Amino acid sequence: MDNINYNLIDLEKDSWTRLVNGATKSRSPFHTPCIATQHKEEVNMRTVVLRGANPVEKTLHFHTDIRSMKWDELIVNPSISALFYDSSERIQLRIKGIAELHHENQITQEAWEKTSLSSRRCYLTAFSPSSFSDLPTSGLPEQIEQENFSQEDSEVGLQNFGIVSIQVQSIDWLWLNHAGHRRAYFDYVQGRNQWMIP
Repeated sequence: MDNINYNLIDLEKDSWTRLVNGATKSRSPFHTPCIATQHKEEVNMRTVVLRGANPVEKTLHFHTDIRSMKWDELIVNPSISALFYDSSERIQLRIKGIAELHHENQITQEAWEKTSLSSRRCYLTAFSPSSFSDLPTSGLPEQIEQENFSQEDSEVGLQNFGIVSIQVQSIDWLWLNHAGHRRAYFDYVQGRNQWMIP
């Protein structure tokens, strides 16, 4: 960013390129954003794996267990925020949107078929995420924890598999620089892009 000319159109394109790379490249700094949901008066944050980014439709999505607290929170209040940060480029994206939940439909079926056996393991716990335990545990039976199970064995996890799709309403772009930060706002509700004071 230091040595290039940039404008709002280029910045928006660059933001979506980074998001697409985050969804497809595991080493991308945008691969594991922090998302925030709300439960009553409480804000809850957690890290997720970005699984998809669509610049045309302005959507992002990630996988989750439908027994998780965030799933229940999004049923009640679909407002969601995501935070991305690239420490080497000093670029932060704060994204706000509305969540759409997918479970037991064609979207989840197609995604499940592409989900690796090791990733399917996450949906095979007997108890829901955030359940308390007397001992430190993954919640998985030993054979599953040791990946000693088949594709067929993993199919039971589909009932717990969900996808959260975020319809992006805005992107707040920030570039940190010792000589002076830069900030821009991309508003997909009002249909306008604008510079901001950092």
